[in-house]
Amino acid sequence: MRTRFLLPVMAMLVPLAACTPAADMGEGEAAGEMAAEEAEAPSSTVQSELLNDLATLREKYVGLADATPESDYGWRPAEGVRSVSEVYMHVVAANFGLVSTVMGTEPPEGTDAAWYGQDAESITDKATVVEALGASFDYMAAAIESTGDDAWDNAVDLFGPNSVRGAMTFTLAHCHEHLGQSIAYARSNGVVPPWSM
Repeated sequence: MRTRFLLPVMAMLVPLAACTPAADMGEGEAAGEMAAEEAEAPSSTVQSELLNDLATLREKYVGLADATPESDYGWRPAEGVRSVSEVYMHVVAANFGLVSTVMGTEPPEGTDAAWYGQDAESITDKATVVEALGASFDYMAAAIESTGDDAWDNAVDLFGPNSVRGAMTFTLAHCHEHLGQSIAYARSNGVVPPWSM
C-alpha cells in the first residue's frame, strides 16, 4: 500500500528537483548565489527589533489615547485603581524615568518635568496626555537609536543587575502590560482600539 502511494509522489518530486538552482548550475555557483541572497537580506539587530516593537507601541498608545473621549480620562474600574489618564501618565513617567536610568541620559530640553516627576499621574488633560505619550516614546526611540551594537550587553542596575538589552526589554514589557490594561479600560467604556476596526 505504501509503495503504491510513494511511487506517484516521487514521480512528481523528481522533476521539481531539476528546477532548483543547483540543478541549473554547478554546486559552487548555487552556493555562491544563495550566499549573495542571504547577504542582501537585512540583518536583525537588537536595535532594530526594539525599535520595531516601540513603533508599534507608540502607534497603539497614541491612537488609543486619542480615540478615548476626554470625559473617560477620569474613569477607573474600582476605587484605589489607576484611572485612564493615570495609567497613560504612569507609562509616560516610566518611559522617561527607566530609560534615563538605564541610558544615563536626560529627557530632551523643554520636556515638561511634571511628565516624569512624582505628580505625573495628576495630569488629566487629554491633549497633554497624548503629547506626553508621543514624546516619551520618541525619547525611548532616540535612546535606542543612539546605542551602539557593542553596548547592549553592558551591565546596568535596574531593579537589580541587568544588561542594557534586558533593561530596555523590561521597559517595553512594562509598556505592553499597561497597553493591555488600557485596552480593557477603553473597551469597558465602549471605545474600540483604532487598529482593530
